[in-house]
Amino acid sequence: MVELAPQRRFNTNIKVKATATLTLLFIIAVAIGACSRGEPTTIPTLPVLYEAPSFTLTNQDNSEVNLSDFRGKVVVLDFVYTRCPDVCGEMNFKLQSVWQQLEEELKPDLNFISVSFDLYDTPEVLKQYAKIFDVPGWQFLTGTEEQIRQVKDDYGVIAISAPDGWEIVHSMAIVLIDRDGMVRKTYGDLEFQEKDMIRELEYLLKQ
Repeated sequence: MVELAPQRRFNTNIKVKATATLTLLFIIAVAIGACSRGEPTTIPTLPVLYEAPSFTLTNQDNSEVNLSDFRGKVVVLDFVYTRCPDVCGEMNFKLQSVWQQLEEELKPDLNFISVSFDLYDTPEVLKQYAKIFDVPGWQFLTGTEEQIRQVKDDYGVIAISAPDGWEIVHSMAIVLIDRDGMVRKTYGDLEFQEKDMIRELEYLLKQ
């Protein structure tokens, strides 16, 4: 048996240790990459933002509705008008899709509310509009000009009638309100991922 010189034995040990270290680092990198490609498992971060401003309006059945009526349930609140040519319908169809994907046992504790900022939207008009969306208990609300202005101001919604008097230029807001009447999140556009809202609603509904 040939005896290696001390220096050569030292170099060989270094190479073995270096190879083992690189192999270990490679395995760790592969494991991390595999985890990152999976579905997120973290709990949504939904801090309490502020107490949802209350309001009393009239729904599509011509009944008075107060936001406090839904205390103990989770509320998804948005702002629309029935003559909207694009974004309002797209937003509500997206919310309908979110509702359809929720676990069945959670649905009874969730309510959707859409407030119209167009005085054209009488309860009768809203009743016809509500038939488009297949979500039980969805409230479509209207009110006097002063009532609607107050709700818009409270939730930071901008809506300005175009010169033709038909179209309304408006901002978009979808507000998540928890069981205690506290605002937990506001979406400002349609680019949100449905799966993210589903996770957030499930988080609030299971509290």
